[in-house]
Amino acid sequence: MKRAVLAAGVLLLAGAAGACGDDGGGGGDAGGSPTDASEKDFCAAFTDLSQSASGSGEDTEAAIEKVKDAAEKLADVGTPEGMPDDARKGFELFLEAIDEVDADASEEDLQDLGNDLSDEENDSVDAFVKYASETCVSAG
Repeated sequence: MKRAVLAAGVLLLAGAAGACGDDGGGGGDAGGSPTDASEKDFCAAFTDLSQSASGSGEDTEAAIEKVKDAAEKLADVGTPEGMPDDARKGFELFLEAIDEVDADASEEDLQDLGNDLSDEENDSVDAFVKYASETCVSAG
């Protein structure tokens, strides 16, 4: 399985941008992430996470580990102070979903990523992706 499948699983969860991972490490306690990150640091970490889910050439397990590492860095950086509450909740859900993916996830597992989210949770993840995309595009 190649990284394109990994990226597809992430896109199914978020509706845009990208990430996913295995069950130890990345983003598991996103609720404890800082809420005072600079936009520059947040965008750098978000971009790294997005880029880690694109490309090709790695097996799925290695790609998942790379994405989980990037998600952990994003969790460590946290979110900017002005992020809306629904986007912050989406940030937490997004990173929790990454954390819960097993290193040996199948293509079907990745395609099912996010299927257990409620409509409200999906709206929050969408708000996070929209916020991150708009903030990071305007940040340069």
